[in-house]
Amino acid sequence: MPAPEPLPERLLTDPTFVAACASRQIGPVFRAIARQAGIGPAQIARRTGLSTSRVTEIMSGPREVSSMDVIERIADGLHVPGWMLGLADRSWEAATGPAGYQPATAPETWEVLDMLSRSTTSDAALTHLEAAVADVAYRYPSTVPTESMPILQRQLAGVHELLARPQSLTARRRGVRILAAIAGLLGLAHHDLGDRSRSEAHFHLGAVAAGEGEADDLTAWLLTMQSIVEYTAGRRDTAAALLRQAAAHGETAAPRRRAWIAANLARVLAAGGDRGAALAALDQAAHHLDLAEDGTIGGLDFFTAPRLDGLAGETYAHLGEHDAASHLLETAIGRRAVADLKGRAVLTFDLAEVRLAQGDFEAACVTAHSALDLARASIIQPIVLRAQALQVSLSPWSAERPVRELAARVRESGRQLVRA
Repeated sequence: MPAPEPLPERLLTDPTFVAACASRQIGPVFRAIARQAGIGPAQIARRTGLSTSRVTEIMSGPREVSSMDVIERIADGLHVPGWMLGLADRSWEAATGPAGYQPATAPETWEVLDMLSRSTTSDAALTHLEAAVADVAYRYPSTVPTESMPILQRQLAGVHELLARPQSLTARRRGVRILAAIAGLLGLAHHDLGDRSRSEAHFHLGAVAAGEGEADDLTAWLLTMQSIVEYTAGRRDTAAALLRQAAAHGETAAPRRRAWIAANLARVLAAGGDRGAALAALDQAAHHLDLAEDGTIGGLDFFTAPRLDGLAGETYAHLGEHDAASHLLETAIGRRAVADLKGRAVLTFDLAEVRLAQGDFEAACVTAHSALDLARASIIQPIVLRAQALQVSLSPWSAERPVRELAARVRESGRQLVRA
């Protein structure tokens, strides 16, 4: 398709226009284009393949647009960037910046300190590197994987170079433990990007490094991270086995980490129908979290009460206790950090499944649309899998309009899946 004439920059940056696009209020979008770009109803109709009468009806307000096919035609015909309408990048969108341009990368603090102590890496350099990795881990839930990946890969290369040099035993052990954490985060990032083979390779690297570093608590963290990947992919028996190993390795770990392991185990046990063991694991998670100190939040130990509420909601949903699940999931969504769009989107899909189990397929569709709205800027594999699973659950109502409209958005989410 030939590239249409671009819309004026002042329109594309106008807050009212941006908001209308984000909520897919096509009437205000058309009116703004007519007013600021001089593209009238007849031209809009010609560019989008709609009839002039339909364009006029949309512009006048009473007629809404929900068809993904029509929204895509509007984006392509009027040159509205895909992201503004919650779509994948359109074929006509050119990459920004001159070809081959790479911005200069400033060295991190730990890299500069390491250069000053080439004989063996200093405590200061390792401390700064540990803090840098912990910061990536803490920010990961609110960051697109493709933004975290370059930082983690750079850190991995730096640790590789560090370990290739002669080091004191203490420095080597700390470096190996840092390597384990980086590998685990890369394993999760590759999973979120849909690359199973690289995900598994990095988790294996992390396990070997944690073992060499004699860090049982770190091994427990890695096993739990890997169990989440397995659970998301539907391999629940594997997830349960990993979590039992994690619990064994994590007996002396910090309370938040032990709470995180127990809560994830509760969810997996509930998915397998073991009600008694699942609820006992939830109680254990709550007990460990009560023992945690507020100052321990951050880095690899990020588990908090809102996260426990979310896993408890999923647990009760698996057990068929939908009223309890609904309350816990709503509470978790409301209490999670606003920037944690990925986590809130996944919980909202869980809530949509609960709405369906309560017998309201229309409410399930509305809730799922909310989940996709939250995830619009960060469509990752777990979100796509949750969306597709819900679509399967909705198959008995596949002929209903709300289900058909949601199906179109779910297909679009698959095309939007970010890649490394």
